[in-house]
Amino acid sequence: RTLLLPSALAAITLVLVGKLAFVAPRSPGVTSSRSSQSVVFRQGSANSVPTGLVYPSPEEAAKTKTVDGITLYSTHAWTDDMKPILPAENPMDKAPVMIGVAADSGCGKSTFLRRVLGALGTEVKPGHTAIGDMLTVICLDDYHINDRAGRKATGLSALHSEENDFALMGAQIEALKQGKAIYKPIYNHDTGNKDPPELIQPNKVFVVEGLHPIYDEKARSQLDLSIYIDIVNDVKFAWKVQRDVAERGWTEEQVQQDIQKRLPDFAAYVDPQKKDADVILRYEPSDQGLPYLKVKL
Repeated sequence: RTLLLPSALAAITLVLVGKLAFVAPRSPGVTSSRSSQSVVFRQGSANSVPTGLVYPSPEEAAKTKTVDGITLYSTHAWTDDMKPILPAENPMDKAPVMIGVAADSGCGKSTFLRRVLGALGTEVKPGHTAIGDMLTVICLDDYHINDRAGRKATGLSALHSEENDFALMGAQIEALKQGKAIYKPIYNHDTGNKDPPELIQPNKVFVVEGLHPIYDEKARSQLDLSIYIDIVNDVKFAWKVQRDVAERGWTEEQVQQDIQKRLPDFAAYVDPQKKDADVILRYEPSDQGLPYLKVKL
């Protein structure tokens, strides 16, 4: 398993990339019949409400507690009956395969993972986290320590290390690798709130995807394979325009301004993960130019 897993997963990655994205996304106004069938990775809670707390602050500190040596920041909307790590309902015979996929936001992580689920023929249960019969996909945005309003108060971006609860993330990824269950925080992308954590049980394969799966040493040490999706600026701009204009109502100028504003934090906290990745997928415009792409492994 130790010898063959990285090679096998790398081969799967190549096949998936071949199906995935040699052509850049369509313009925002064009959709395909298949897009309506795509797996929804994040489903917002109908009862999503803001906590009204900001880390760090005296109000947040007064409600924060420690359980089993793990700090449970009150900004994660914990309830009194929750523990960060607990025994599994159905223990696994073998340790799960753990794969990390890192990239900037809007750079194709979710599209890539939909292909993984499709290749495995995985049926996915509805909910915030994609949970199939053999694979669970965890979005690491859930470990943002503040909600959207909290980040406005701190003035820090979601890429900044201080806006992410790496201690909890590392402890819970380690627990999943050991076959334990966890109550994982939820960051609701629809509302910008932190919703109450959800129970995640062990599975055969876990994919942890987001801005920082390879950044934290403890989390990185649990990965059997780490993949970094490296997108050149021209492609990143085209993809973020396709997403943000359609989903957020932004203009192309606003998208460009957002990319430029995030560049220092991207360079400091996201891009350095390339040096520790097992596989780097680099997306460039093809010799014919966009929308055709050249993908390098």
